[in-house]
Amino acid sequence: MKTLDQLQQVFDALPYPVFVKNAQHQWIYGNKAFDGLMAGKDYLGKDDRDFFPADQVKVFWTEDNRVFAGEESINEEEIGPDIFALTRKVPFKFPDGSTGLVAIILASVTTTETLNTTKVNYEAEIKKASVQLQRLRESSARRAVELEDRLSLAEMQQKMTMTMAKTDSATGLKNRLGFESDLASSVQTYGAKDRRFGLAIVDVDRFKQINDRYGHPTGDLILKTVGRRLTELPDVFTIARWGGDEFAILTEVHSDDPTIMLEGLEEARKYVFRPVRAAGRKIDISGSVGFSIFSEDAHSADELMRNADVALIIAKRSGKGMVQPFNQKIRDGLSRRMQLARDLPDAISNGDIRPFYQPIIGAENRMIHAVEALSRWTHPKYGPVSPDEFVDLAHECGLGTELDTSILNIACREVAAWLEDGTIAYLSVNVTPTEMVACDFAERFLACLARTGTTPTHICLEIVESAIVGNLDAARTNIQRLSEAGVMIALDDYGTGFSNLRALLDLPLDKLKIDRSLIEGIGTNYKVADLLTSIMQLAKTLKVGVVAEGIETNLQSAFVTSVGCDLMQGFLFSRPLSYDALNTWLSADQQQIA
Repeated sequence: MKTLDQLQQVFDALPYPVFVKNAQHQWIYGNKAFDGLMAGKDYLGKDDRDFFPADQVKVFWTEDNRVFAGEESINEEEIGPDIFALTRKVPFKFPDGSTGLVAIILASVTTTETLNTTKVNYEAEIKKASVQLQRLRESSARRAVELEDRLSLAEMQQKMTMTMAKTDSATGLKNRLGFESDLASSVQTYGAKDRRFGLAIVDVDRFKQINDRYGHPTGDLILKTVGRRLTELPDVFTIARWGGDEFAILTEVHSDDPTIMLEGLEEARKYVFRPVRAAGRKIDISGSVGFSIFSEDAHSADELMRNADVALIIAKRSGKGMVQPFNQKIRDGLSRRMQLARDLPDAISNGDIRPFYQPIIGAENRMIHAVEALSRWTHPKYGPVSPDEFVDLAHECGLGTELDTSILNIACREVAAWLEDGTIAYLSVNVTPTEMVACDFAERFLACLARTGTTPTHICLEIVESAIVGNLDAARTNIQRLSEAGVMIALDDYGTGFSNLRALLDLPLDKLKIDRSLIEGIGTNYKVADLLTSIMQLAKTLKVGVVAEGIETNLQSAFVTSVGCDLMQGFLFSRPLSYDALNTWLSADQQQIA
């Protein structure tokens, strides 16, 4: 039998004789120790009658029958003249369902006295084992209690640690980690019930200026005050400091009317951004809010957060102190931006984004002097895309270098003939602030000129002030390297930001380009005339030329010429044109301009 075969491996390893009987009292198995006791295996298939007298057999079978009935027994049995065995028997079920028993002979002795002693010793060992078992159980119980206490303490410590990990130390509100956990739970709960809730991202306007002016302790007080006021708003169930000067809140949405919802958000914004008293003074604060609704605007936590963030960006661009719910117009704009981002890499590599050229005119002779290359993209679906839009997108996607390089390559090849025959004196190209401070920019720029066969002295590189002010040392290194190679350097959009005069004196600049925002004031703002006159005096001191951008009227043209401006460009002379269109313009309109 498979079962007995399995048992045999266990029983043969025991030092005690073990045997198995079936319900007919026949031995069907004995281990090696039992074989030794019976002097061989001649007993298999036989019963006690083949080895013992009838009166002894009766004693054996009476005990066996009790075991067959389901009891266990331990009994001393006479197995030979003056030989006794202390035998333990337990019931056993065979695979076919029949009954049997398994017996183990714990000891065999030759006198009753010895047998009694063995039995007493066995019972003492059983008692001793029982005591040890009880002690073990008590010890296990104590250890279980101790372990439970330790687990409870660990769980409490873990809970405290998680609470701290999810809490913003400055405001006591939840932090980004805590908010994301609540947001995920809300999405699951509200999504299962097909209900709506809102996510608002709240930003403190001009917080950096507040910190700079009043100090960080005042800034921290304002953040705490804004956080506390947010907790006082009705229907808000989660508030967190999202980071820096931004807060995120989850709120119930009760109304389907966009107007009522917007009014409620605006009232909440006004309540939160009341003036704050700090250090004995009243500080005016304002804030912007972007809002999105789960299951209406978005169906996942990531989408909901992204929509609210986009709405906040639009609110801040609208002049700050605004509430902007996410809506279909924003969704369409976001879809458009995503499509442009997908198409941008191929548009750059395929040359679909091309340079257009705007003439730069001499102020005295009104003849074309140079051209500025400006990027233009006509998308197959959306048509002409604003340069501000796709240039910004290129840098977000890490494609700024590729875009600048592509435009420079195309422009250098297209205007090569104009440079060679003297139609124009130079080609003006733009570079973004991030490129200007890249450690290898100058070498990459000069290598591109070399590949296209363009002489560096035929190129003017336009940089914005932010590229200088933000990282002066890196910008200076690149500018000096390019200037030494012969590239002209122009400071673009001059007059729109904080002009670092020290940088202007230190850098090898060749031209200042006056921003169109100043030119627009000519004839309407008398202060502009004084400012432009001052800029011209500065330019003469620095020995640099001046280019006036955005010339659209004869009055503007006449004025900048009168104050000594060297060059002009603007719609008065020409809009940016493709290479072919500018070729036509050069041949047809040049004398007219003069």
